Amino acid sequence: MLRMSELTDAIKAGDVARVTSLIDADANVLTERENGTTPVMIAVYHGKTDVARAIAERSPSLSFPELCALGESDRAKAMLAADPSLLNARSTDGFPALGLAIFFRHGELARWLIEQGADVNAAADNALRVAPLHAAAATCDHETTRMLLAHGADPHAKQQMDYTPLHGAASRGDVALAKILLTHGADLGAKGSDGLTAADIAAKYGHPTWLLALTA
Repeated sequence: MLRMSELTDAIKAGDVARVTSLIDADANVLTERENGTTPVMIAVYHGKTDVARAIAERSPSLSFPELCALGESDRAKAMLAADPSLLNARSTDGFPALGLAIFFRHGELARWLIEQGADVNAAADNALRVAPLHAAAATCDHETTRMLLAHGADPHAKQQMDYTPLHGAASRGDVALAKILLTHGADLGAKGSDGLTAADIAAKYGHPTWLLALTA
């Protein structure tokens, strides 16, 4: 019987031929999990787009969160139309569909999900605790950030280490996004569990003038 580790190693190596060969030899491996994560999501998380597509083509079915992570808008919309209860569904490792769409830069799909009423404060049900606004800050998605906030997203949301979306903007040196957050009440003095403010994070990640530009 094919071991999940064999498939996982091939996925992480970006070896499309090996991945497809393993699946074709034993399709049951598609039902396996690594720390709760499906094969297609392992590929997505490791940035192996070609591998993710190859796995998706061989999967008898994909979940709503998986479709959102892949940016499969048409299929995601059709699935949601058939079952509206899927709107706030989570991946097997705890990430909400909206957050996945945002983090993997499928902004148009993400904004459509918000329009459909997706929970803009749905944090990951795992140790990372990432909320949609954290994902938008991490990807410097200004348009989605504005839309999330307009729909009630909490600018003070805390993810792992109690970092707020403002910490995320600071880590990217994104002044414009930080200003959007501050306009909606974000706390510039908020500290993570490590005692670092957003300005500290900006300096840590090589953006020493971030705070000056922000307050100029």
